[in-house]
Amino acid sequence: MSWNFETEHFLIRLPVSDEDGTALFKLLSQNSAVAHIPRLPMTVEAQALDELRRIAMRFETREAAFWLIERKSDGDVIARIGIQYINWMMLNAQLQWELSAECGLEELQEVLPVIVNYLSQDLHLHRLEMRLRTGSDGQSKLLTALGFSCEGTLPSQQEFEGEDIDLDVYSLLTGELKA
Repeated sequence: MSWNFETEHFLIRLPVSDEDGTALFKLLSQNSAVAHIPRLPMTVEAQALDELRRIAMRFETREAAFWLIERKSDGDVIARIGIQYINWMMLNAQLQWELSAECGLEELQEVLPVIVNYLSQDLHLHRLEMRLRTGSDGQSKLLTALGFSCEGTLPSQQEFEGEDIDLDVYSLLTGELKA
């Protein structure tokens, strides 16, 4: 079973620990790519190597899967999209993404259906959920445009940099994605 995919303009692939550190650091060092999670941006490239090792271990234990979205034309990584907190009994998972400034609705409409179809057809997951920091309007608009429904807000779900963070919950039943 291959976890790597291809669209007309993008490679959707599992990261390679020894090769993708620089590209992952470039993406995750941008505050705009991680603020909606909430998470601090990376500050040194060694953090990316640790992250690559961590996601490889989580993949091996069937706990999570993260893909890098690489543009075919220039080889740049424009996003990381993953699933985590997979519940194999309930057949659902939590979606997470970090998007560069070059990754918008058009790019997501090309790559996300490939991932969602794989999750639905091969892994038999039927529900995806994404949690965003309240006030992440750009991310919310993308999710809504892709067919996700806002289910509400979980108050004080996280503590981040000394403040309580509310998280908005969006969900998608796998047959509802808008391409």
